[in-house]
Amino acid sequence: MNQTVVIFTEKITNRIEYIFDFIFSDFLGLKYEIVISKNIFDEYNGPKINFSNQFLEYEINFNVDEILLENDIRTTTNYSTLNEFGKCFYWLSRYEEYITEPYLFDKHQRFLGSDLDYSKPIVDLICMEIQKQISIKHPQLIFKERVFEQINTHDVDYAWKYLHHSPKIKIGSIAKKLLKANFREAQKQVNVWLGKEKDPYATFDYLKDLARKYDVKTVFFWLLGDYSTFDKNHDWKNKNQKELINDVARWATIGIHPSYQSNHKSDLLQTEINRLELLTNQSVKKSRQHFIKLNFPQTYQQLLKSGILEDYTMGFANRIGFRAGTSTPYKWFDLSTNEQTLLITYPFVAMDVTLRNYMKLTTEEAIGELKQLKDTIKSVNGTFITLLHQSNLDEDWVEWRKVYESIFE
Repeated sequence: MNQTVVIFTEKITNRIEYIFDFIFSDFLGLKYEIVISKNIFDEYNGPKINFSNQFLEYEINFNVDEILLENDIRTTTNYSTLNEFGKCFYWLSRYEEYITEPYLFDKHQRFLGSDLDYSKPIVDLICMEIQKQISIKHPQLIFKERVFEQINTHDVDYAWKYLHHSPKIKIGSIAKKLLKANFREAQKQVNVWLGKEKDPYATFDYLKDLARKYDVKTVFFWLLGDYSTFDKNHDWKNKNQKELINDVARWATIGIHPSYQSNHKSDLLQTEINRLELLTNQSVKKSRQHFIKLNFPQTYQQLLKSGILEDYTMGFANRIGFRAGTSTPYKWFDLSTNEQTLLITYPFVAMDVTLRNYMKLTTEEAIGELKQLKDTIKSVNGTFITLLHQSNLDEDWVEWRKVYESIFE
């Protein structure tokens, strides 16, 4: 049986308990006990760690950052001065997003990133270095065997391009094409209606075949908000969509894709969750925000109030990489209340729209970036999560199918 590691610290705070839980328990898989009595620490004969600003000869010593002893959020916090544990807390809590200047957010109030290095899972690398230090001093300890995992996720903003819309939307759509003399597209739309061609967004069978062939965990997040400028999904009562959702739920996991509007009207989130639960007759616990709209602490507080326990929004719209510095799912720490929560965050590292529209990459360049990300995550045995819209596999994106298929290799 693995021995308990005793950790000496002069003060126990919520932040210290949180970062110890993540590093020692979740990441390293160690049993540990915190003591504030120096005598108890000295008398313990098992593996020990000193987490204080006293240097203890013959022990593993880690200094305590002020950021872990405080209760408030300081706008003057300097990341470069933090040590290993302070940096991990800074990344995971998303401290920088609470103190970042407004110009680092776009018109949708999405965080664009700072001058930190998002290309590496800094937190995972720090944890592995801590493990090395502990294993040298205490080789008898058995650490958690981390296993690489891949999760393919898909946001369903529009289930179909032409099919199953209301008569008003159908007429308006075809009229716009005719007014713009876009006869080729108008003809294609009519062909889809007549069953002569497949709807361009109906790529679910293709995704199912790949998921089953490679046995990769797959999650679909469904947009069921009311129609608006940024929410143009099918009506949630659409019977064809209900059948589609339940068909997909037979081979993949279903979650809610909270609408753009739900960020401004808190009651809408619960309404949309209720709709998905009614359609699937299942409890909904997974979520990813539409437009990657994630603002701290409001978004996550709202998800928790509505019973969401897993969120997949932690990533960038404008860039690839590790927004929270980790490829490891972790519990969210609410800085505004200074408490660890039950919400588990699943960070994603790349989105199709980011690669093509924001970064302007060719398919070959995108394949290279995804391979590098996957290899990086494999090196720390993390979780490789990507975001693809099933509607971005139509004729306009046909070359990008090989980009998607590359992540299975």
